[in-house]
Parts: sequence; structure tokens; C-alpha cells
Amino acid sequence: MPVVVAFFSFASAGAAESGFIGMQVQGMSPAIAEALGLSRARGVMVRDVALGGPADKAGFRRGDIILSFAGKDIETFEQLVEVVRTIKAGQELTATVRRRGKQAKLALKAGKWLQPWLISKGSFTTIPETGLTLSALTQKVRERFGLRWGSTGVVITLVDPNKAEGIDLRRGDLILQVNQEDVWKPKQVAAKYRQAKGNGKKFLILLVEGVNGFRFSLLKVK
Repeated sequence: MPVVVAFFSFASAGAAESGFIGMQVQGMSPAIAEALGLSRARGVMVRDVALGGPADKAGFRRGDIILSFAGKDIETFEQLVEVVRTIKAGQELTATVRRRGKQAKLALKAGKWLQPWLISKGSFTTIPETGLTLSALTQKVRERFGLRWGSTGVVITLVDPNKAEGIDLRRGDLILQVNQEDVWKPKQVAAKYRQAKGNGKKFLILLVEGVNGFRFSLLKVK
């Protein structure tokens, strides 16, 4: 089986001091090389790129095969991992990729880790009036609910049907924003709710990612 890693997972291993790349990659295999018409399994494939991240801005695309990175030839997945661990925020580097049979050189500037990408410990909270239980998006929670790589936000883990009547929210939905402000901790959503209630507001507007993509949903303040 090919080896897979999301670069953001290095944060949970204590490597958050390294620069942020924003890319998910997969090791090559002889079978993949053959399918692509290559003579041997060399390089590392790009599976996904974080929207707006350093790799995205540099021009990396899904399906690219990374042949060199930061001045180092890349033959294997393990080599790329070791190189990326040494990259610092603000560091400028070049990479060579193979794309549709041709080579291209890309220039990348590593970024700083943003808080939503550094979630490693689980946390939960409940908003009793709404019947919603919320969880931080750890890797374990991501896998449990089948949430895509690169997504950030707060996961709805439970919905009490006795209190959630008329609410357009489902178990497994991901709340990205509350009233146009990014959230990544359950307590942030709860605080926004309490603030709205204290100010006499009737609704909060949530940016939600679900099985059918993104949508705005209204959460009634009770």
C-alpha cells in the first residue's frame, strides 16, 4: 500500500515550529509508476493542497509528482518528510514537479501554522438550549466522521431531536464560521451563542460544511 501523510499532522508530533506547507502527499509505488507510464517509482505524489496555503500559492496541483524540494532530490516519501521537517516559517525554496509528462519549477514560501491546523487535543461542549454537542476537529474525530483533509472548524457530534426541531444542522456537519468569524474550538461557538443571547439576538448565522458542500444555516437563539 502507498504511504500517505498530511503535512499538518506533524503539529501533533511536536513539529509545529516548522514552516507550514499546506499539502497532503502520497508515496509512489511500482504500480502507480506503471499506470503513469514511468520507468520507475520515483518522487512523491500530491494528493491535495490546502486552499490559500503556501503550496496552493506556489502553484502545486493535485497529481503533481514532486521530484525535488528545497534543493534536495526526492526519490521516496521518507526523504520528503525529512526535508519538510527542516523548513522554517518564512523560508523560501524551490521545487521541481512532474505534471502531465513535463517538468515545472515552483517557488514556495513556507508560512506560519494557523491555530485551526494545530488542534491535537480533543475538547467538547454542549449548548443545552439547541441540543447540539460540539467537538474539536482532531485527527481521530476527522477519521470517525469521514471529514476531508484540509477542512477546519468545529464538528457537530450529537443532535438532540427533542431540542433541535427546525434546526438545519446534522450530526457530522462542520461549523466553519459563526457570524462570519472563523471558529475551531467548541467553546468559541458556545461563547458566540451566549453573547448573542445576552444581546437579545434572535439568530446566529453559521457557515457549515456538510455532505452536499457548503451552506449558510441559521441557528435560533433561545
